[in-house]
Formats: sequence, C-alpha cells, structure tokens
Amino acid sequence: MRYRLLLCLLLPLLAFNASANELHPFHVQYRLYVSKIPTTIKADLWLKKTDKDDQYQMDLAVKSFLVSNYESSTFTWNDCQPRTSTYQHKFRGFGKRRSHEMTFSWSPPQVVSKESKETHVLDIKEDTLDDLTLLLKARCVLATGDKEFHATSAYGKKLRTQHMQVIGREVLDTPIGKLECLIVEKKRGKDSDRKTLFWVAPALDYLLIKAKHIENRALFGELMMRDYEGPPPTSTLNSSSDEDIDKNEEASKTVAAVTDEPEPTEK
Repeated sequence: MRYRLLLCLLLPLLAFNASANELHPFHVQYRLYVSKIPTTIKADLWLKKTDKDDQYQMDLAVKSFLVSNYESSTFTWNDCQPRTSTYQHKFRGFGKRRSHEMTFSWSPPQVVSKESKETHVLDIKEDTLDDLTLLLKARCVLATGDKEFHATSAYGKKLRTQHMQVIGREVLDTPIGKLECLIVEKKRGKDSDRKTLFWVAPALDYLLIKAKHIENRALFGELMMRDYEGPPPTSTLNSSSDEDIDKNEEASKTVAAVTDEPEPTEK
C-alpha cells in the first residue's frame, strides 16, 4: 500500500516548477509522511542545464531501506513548449520492480520504450511528454488565471491523460518563509474514492510545496518540502494577517470537502 501512496505523490506531479520564458536550475528535497507518521523516505528533485542549447535535465531520486526510485528526463524548452528527448525510470521496493528506457522522436512523433527484454513503439501526438516534464507547462497555464488544464504523457506502452483543477488557496510555512499556495486537485472518475491534492507556490514559479494523497479514510500520504536551493521567491509573507487566516480557514473547509474528512474543531 505504501508503494501506491509513494507513486501517487511522486511520479505524476513533482515537476510543477516552470517559467514562461526560461527555466532556472533548482534542488528541492521532500519528506514522506504516511497517515501523519514521518518515514525515512526522502525525495530529491533537481533541474539542471545541459551543455546543449535549450536542453535541460530533470532528475528525481528516492532512496531508503524501503524503496529506491530514480527518474531522469532530458528535454528542450521553447517558450512553454517542453519537448522530451529521453526518459528513464527505475524503481525497486515493496516487492516490485520497474525499469523503463524511453527515446522520443518527432518525425514522425513516436516513443521507443525498452522494458526488460521487450521493446515497444508508441505513436504519440506533438504535445506528449514524459511523466517528469508533464507539468512543466503548469506555470504557463495557471499564470494566465486559468483554473484547470489537461496534459498527456507517455509511459511504457501507455498514454496517460491528467486533468488538474485549482480548488483554493492556502498559506504554508516553508523552509524559506510563508508562501501563498494554490491548491490543485487531480481529477479522477466519479466512482473513485482516491483523492490527490497539490499545493504549489506562484512566488516560486509554481513549485510543489506539499502533496497529499488519500487512499482511504484510514490511510493517506503527505509529501512536504524540507529543503530548497534555487532562485529566491518573488514574495513571502512575514506574518499571518487576518486575510491569511481567512484563506487558511477557507482552504481547510475546501480540503475537508474534497477529501471527505471532518473539519478540525477549535480547542
């Protein structure tokens, strides 16, 4: 079950950081909590510039005695239009293993994916991405004031479509100060009991600050930012104002409604 929680929090949505005109290198470390209990699992996310013009590399590494996960993507960036060149994913933990090496080509658009001894060729559309760069366009969409967006990624021999919607705002304490965040929900089918929420900070180019996945009422996982190296935020909040308190109370009600959890009671 922890395997599913980890994947839900880490794989789809750790790549929220983006800029409309350029990307800035950064390093973020997160820590995983399961049902409010801290674990030894930490996740490191890097964005780096390569030696090639307009090419970047994003790496995600998770390592503990329970799990080992590594993802790496190389891609070009042209005014909010990321285009993947290569993607690899290696996962080991909880009795499961995954290993994918994917090469993207664009004339015609397709992906060649190698998994163990199997090779798959998948036809894709021009805007298809890999799982790590999936949401690099989030900043470009959300900065315009749009409240929802769709994106498609290729993984192995499958295409995945993600639908994200902004449902509220909340001020969070972070290692670099208080940041106002948008609360983004990953939309699922009406019959699904699972819920996934993300808190992203506009002042840090919509970088992921916190994520929460509810598997059921008794089991949920949270991912929290614990360290950050990169461009400073464009703004921070030094103290809680009445407006911040109102936003946090409203955010609490929103999250409670989405997750079907009871609202916290005053003591």
